[in-house]
Amino acid sequence: MRKVAWSVAHQEFIISDHYYFSKLQRYAKEAGIHIDEVDEVEKFADYDAIIFNYPEIPFSEEEAAFIEELVKKGKTVGIFGYYKNEDRIADTCNTLSERFGIHFNGDIVIDNINNYDNDNLLIVTSDTYNLPDNIQKVMLACTDTLVTRRPEVRPLIHGEDTAESKLEEETVLFAEYVDPSGGKFIAGGTCVFWDNYSIDLYNNKEFSLNLLTR
Repeated sequence: MRKVAWSVAHQEFIISDHYYFSKLQRYAKEAGIHIDEVDEVEKFADYDAIIFNYPEIPFSEEEAAFIEELVKKGKTVGIFGYYKNEDRIADTCNTLSERFGIHFNGDIVIDNINNYDNDNLLIVTSDTYNLPDNIQKVMLACTDTLVTRRPEVRPLIHGEDTAESKLEEETVLFAEYVDPSGGKFIAGGTCVFWDNYSIDLYNNKEFSLNLLTR
């Protein structure tokens, strides 16, 4: 069984919040994925994957180095932010992600054409890379953009040509660093693609389960 540590060590959104994440919990269980909320960084080594969903406390150099070692040992780590650098979320994510060559811009992305429910902040895109065939289209609400700065980083999701960054950045929305060991560090511009509102839209469910098992 796949074991996932859902971090609460950096004041993240908790997966046990029934209102927001009960569907994700149920779908993960049905897929044979065991998820624990974990409040001590040292315990992450006991899991196959570690998730930081909207961390509000910056990572120390020691913590970032420890997490980098876990990726080098073949673990999967995911960190997911939000738009506008609210709560300085982009800055906080960067204290970890920049070690892997991924930078959160802290901007706003709109799409007046490809969106859900006529809301230009609910970005819909089928511009996906390095994902299974069952992930054709996703909805990413209130997303930031990313800059990739190492050749080992590859895109996972890009906005459609109609998507616009308020900072005029390229609309890379999800990306991952791939270590020679097979370990992965995944970064996403939004943390609410797998909440109860979004997870049943398009292929968000398949995308969510894939991120937990990559």
